[in-house]
Amino acid sequence: MAEPILSLEEVCFRYPNQSEYAVQHVSFQAERGEWLAIVGHNGSGKSTIARLLIGLLRPERGVIRLFGRPLDETTVWDVRRRVGMVFQNPDNQFVGTTVEDDIAFGLENNGIPRAEMAWRIDEAVRQVHMEPFLQHEPHRLSGGQKQRVAIAGILALRPDMIILDEATSMLDPRGRDEVLETVRRLNRQHRITVLSITHDLEEAAKADRLIVMNKGEVMAEGTPEQIFRLGSKLERIGLDLPFAVKMGSRLREQGLPLRLGYFTMEELVEELWTLYSKT
Repeated sequence: MAEPILSLEEVCFRYPNQSEYAVQHVSFQAERGEWLAIVGHNGSGKSTIARLLIGLLRPERGVIRLFGRPLDETTVWDVRRRVGMVFQNPDNQFVGTTVEDDIAFGLENNGIPRAEMAWRIDEAVRQVHMEPFLQHEPHRLSGGQKQRVAIAGILALRPDMIILDEATSMLDPRGRDEVLETVRRLNRQHRITVLSITHDLEEAAKADRLIVMNKGEVMAEGTPEQIFRLGSKLERIGLDLPFAVKMGSRLREQGLPLRLGYFTMEELVEELWTLYSKT
């Protein structure tokens, strides 16, 4: 079996002057090319994990390994070159006056030759379908477009992993769908490992695997279908099941022979239409 691209072993962390741990005894792995979602309510420890993974915070105990090496002061800069992070508010990441300038900024900081920069920028905007906006001001774009520009800036640096830290929480449904569709395409076509930090289970349903955090600990781990079977346990810790999952469960209770494993209204409607067409 291939070595995981990421592993946490009994990681613990607490903020200064706090008696309780924000993260305690957390262990999990991610494989290359996997999309792993970490879900939990506010204060569950999920965003703390994101900051631990890029070295903004250091664990009090435990070991974090990325790309086969322990994360410490000797490896943190290499890790940051290989891991791109997209934050909740993309405006906080923009430094250039145009989309092109903004993507170029990260490349310049990494010493990429100018001739190579040009085609890297073109390739990155093509991957997120933002070619017509190269000369636009980032701050004048829509929310979904801004996040796609932020992702393009990371893609130009050729990362092995992308971390989405509540990256869709401020977007409208269309903007969220744009970003998630882009991430899924990159994940599948280029085997970029994706780690999404979110409280939105409908978004998390798109991942290959979910980790549920509660009070700094891993409460559950599994595929979306396995996790959604927890039902009321998730609701008790402040997580809202996707509407399609709740509706499907109610319909099965009423005797409809619906299969398990669909998480969107489109999938549920298709299943209902299929059943209706057979009657």
